[in-house]
Parts: sequence; structure tokens; C-alpha cells
Amino acid sequence: MMELQELLTPGSVYRYTERSDDKLEFLRDMLGRTLGGTPMEGSTDRVWEGLREREVSMSTGIGLGVAIPHCSSEWVDDVVVSLAVLTRPLEFQAVDDEPVQIVVLLLMPRNRFDRHIKTLASIARMFNDEGFRQKILNAESEEAIYELIQSFQDPGK
Repeated sequence: MMELQELLTPGSVYRYTERSDDKLEFLRDMLGRTLGGTPMEGSTDRVWEGLREREVSMSTGIGLGVAIPHCSSEWVDDVVVSLAVLTRPLEFQAVDDEPVQIVVLLLMPRNRFDRHIKTLASIARMFNDEGFRQKILNAESEEAIYELIQSFQDPGK
């Protein structure tokens, strides 16, 4: 199982002060940032089709102000993760009807989805911690957010 700490890079953390109020427009922007400058950049539209389909069929807002939009795609050759912290909450049709401020985007190669269910669970567990969520939301910079993620200790371990 891959942990968020191993998957995230300093360049894949985004602090959004300006963004669309439309969930799908926001996700499209986040995906563009995530794949921009990578070998997969040319496949962004194809990956987007899968991600959008997944989100439209069922919101990935897991509650507590957190969403983990994800999809598996033949256009993704390795696990790709990015994290967005929104200074303003975004309506996401989450399970608890609360808007979200922490969004973890998880893209997986088509044939390895089952191995990543555990990764999804570990990410969800990380953000179940109220104190940790507050620290992330209060972080002043993308670097600070990245450092917090790196220093997280999973109590379930």
C-alpha cells in the first residue's frame, strides 16, 4: 500500500485562493495542474473523461470537508496524487452535505485499482483527525502543507 506521504511531491500541493464555484470546473483545473509538465499532460482530456464520469456518478466528498476524487485510467502509467487546500469551502455534494476544503486527487493505472483501495482508506484516515485537518487548513503555504503531510503519523499503525 502506498501512503500519501510517499506519493505526494512538493510540486503537487496547491493552495487555492481563487477558483471556480463549480465542482467539475475546479476538478478540471486541479487535474490540469496535476498533469501539467508530466509525460501524461497530452492525455489530460482522456483522463478527465474518467474522472468526471466517476464524480458525476457519485460524489467523492467523503465528509468532514474532505473529498478524494479518483479514477483508474489506461492513460495513467503510474499512481499520481495531488492535494488542494481551498481557502474558501466548495460545494461538493458530499455524503454529509458539508462543503469541502481539502481535496486529494488520486489517479491510478487501470490494472492496479484493487491495490489502491487501501491507499484511499489511508488517505481518508489521515483526514479523519480533526486537529490535523485544522493544521492543514491553517497552513500559510504549499510548503507548510507538504511538511505537515510528511510529518503525519498514522495512529492506526
